[in-house]
Amino acid sequence: MLRRAALVALTTLALSAPARAEDATPALAATLHRQIARCWTVPTDTPANVEMVRVKVSLTESGELDGSPTIDGPVAGDPATKAFAASAVRAVVRCAPFRGLAELAPYATWKTLLITFRRPDM
Repeated sequence: MLRRAALVALTTLALSAPARAEDATPALAATLHRQIARCWTVPTDTPANVEMVRVKVSLTESGELDGSPTIDGPVAGDPATKAFAASAVRAVVRCAPFRGLAELAPYATWKTLLITFRRPDM
């Protein structure tokens, strides 16, 4: 399992409720990236055909998970791709609660997030 590569692998954050998120999006993305990257262990056998996995997350006002994170979209049937997707969900669960979001943007901006995990160069 690789942790070092995870620092560059979590690259995209899409806010699904962008209430004036234009200014806050880079700060939110950076904060979430730092928090989640520390918790993400990328499977070493992740094949080159795994490009990305999107994890949908709902949060409470205190930054706790509001329900279980889910994979947004289909996941290919091979075991390595499923392991990659599962590792992304585990990272989100391990890192919750997320701190400091309320200082960066209104709750409506980060209540529901779509986080994209990309395969790092290995």
